[in-house]
Amino acid sequence: MGRFDNVKKFVLLAVACACIGSYTVSSAQDVKAAQPKPVVEHTAPMVGMPSPIREFQTIDEAAKYMDITPQLPKVLPVGYNIESVSTIEKDVLQVVYVYQVGEDATRNQAVGKRIVYRVGTTKGDISGVHNDYHVTAIEKVNGTKVTFKGGNKMVYLAGWTKDGQNHAIYFERPVTRDMAKAIIANTVEQTLHTK
Repeated sequence: MGRFDNVKKFVLLAVACACIGSYTVSSAQDVKAAQPKPVVEHTAPMVGMPSPIREFQTIDEAAKYMDITPQLPKVLPVGYNIESVSTIEKDVLQVVYVYQVGEDATRNQAVGKRIVYRVGTTKGDISGVHNDYHVTAIEKVNGTKVTFKGGNKMVYLAGWTKDGQNHAIYFERPVTRDMAKAIIANTVEQTLHTK
């Protein structure tokens, strides 16, 4: 065991020498300079871009906020109900309809799929959809020129202008062109909107 004690002393002596060799003397000024500086928190509010989207409980609240009497669809595929109402930049009213779970699945396989309807007084494409579609067709519906986008028989997107209001309707699950035409033909000003 004497030999083990000698190895132990040697290791301890080597560690002590290493520690002493790396030790340096500092002045009081060096110690003061080495202390971390206090962090100053700024209490000024963060300034950023406000969200252009504003949520509402009802269509009437959103219409009043925009100062518009919007034309909205009275006819939608069976099972669709309003999910949300919002405005975008106070220029576009957006109503999102969703197919409710629990509806007769044999009549409509669109559970969870949405229809996004937008109306506003701004010019141009207000759909927010920038997909390239296989077919783009322009047809008249009750005298109004409507642009349909999608396939030969099915429609994903339709846009039109009527009575100074610009409209766009986007279907997550496409509908037949006849269904889209029925929705567009029954898009009117309503005296009372509900959610």
